Amino acid sequence: MYKVATTARYTHDPAGFKITEQPRPVLTAATQVEIEVHAASLNPIDFKRAEGMISIALPEPFPLKLGYDVSGIVTAVGADVKRFKAGDRVYGRVHAEHVGTIAEYVVADESALAPIPAAVGYKAAAAVPLAGLTAKQALEAGGLERGQTVFVSGGLGGVGMFALALAKHHFGAGEIITTVSTAKVDKARELGATRVVDYTKEDYTTVLDSVADVVLDTVGDATVYKVAKPGSNAVSVAMLPDGRALDHFRQENVPLSAFGSFKLGLAKRVVDCAGWFLTRGFRAKNVRYSFIILQCDGEDLERSFNPLLASGALTPLISNTYPFTDEGVRAAFTESRAGHATGKIIIKVRD
Repeated sequence: MYKVATTARYTHDPAGFKITEQPRPVLTAATQVEIEVHAASLNPIDFKRAEGMISIALPEPFPLKLGYDVSGIVTAVGADVKRFKAGDRVYGRVHAEHVGTIAEYVVADESALAPIPAAVGYKAAAAVPLAGLTAKQALEAGGLERGQTVFVSGGLGGVGMFALALAKHHFGAGEIITTVSTAKVDKARELGATRVVDYTKEDYTTVLDSVADVVLDTVGDATVYKVAKPGSNAVSVAMLPDGRALDHFRQENVPLSAFGSFKLGLAKRVVDCAGWFLTRGFRAKNVRYSFIILQCDGEDLERSFNPLLASGALTPLISNTYPFTDEGVRAAFTESRAGHATGKIIIKVRD
């Protein structure tokens, strides 16, 4: 048995979350590793899943185990694991079938993991995977090129802070523009922003009219198209996806009933219609819009982030760290759902 954060039902109230004892996960494939968890971080997908928002695409048995991001030490490896051995420090965003990283142990496929650089702690490592890779893949989807102007909304949110650092250090953007509140302006500049709009004092869609070659929406604002140049690219990680994106939450080994398939098909049509309406401004301005959902990739995590972490060019911002207790988990999810965190929210499982 082992301890893991769970919820016994779909709920909007983190008071229903608690740490329970469950059968310890075991390796079921030769490419998997077991990890002794030291830290986990929260992302919006965690509370959305706990609220049942992806249950149509991914029906799961209760209790739901919570958490996708992890850092820790490898304690066992499958026969075909090539990149890691017992004792290695690793971090990553686990695949959906291994969700439950707010726990003493978790099993993950080695393809989702990267080695933690020597000088980087577990909390900092746990902050990176989902948000960092999402930012990287979003900027790639937007086609950001060296010297171009990029706009990132919510520059000190989980995805936003990584997008600023990547735009500067990885993509070589010419101008990096973002929005934050008054107290966060200096920190946004430290992360790489060359122009910061205080959204509490100015309407960014007015002062930044048609300035960006690439726009990254991290807050779900459909008016962000106003910042994009005509004919440019806009990517969102927070607005409604198209219906096909719901399939990314599916697991082939979790079959849908006939009624479940009908509900999923209906949900896709509803999402498509709502998304078409929300993105009408992009089409009117000839801005190419896309929504992306993270693809787990441990090798890209290592390739893109380890040099930045090791050199100190990127130090993930941590909003708060909570203990691995019922109260700690509930407080962490309460902060996450509020949506005002500066940086990432961490749950510390071990020292």
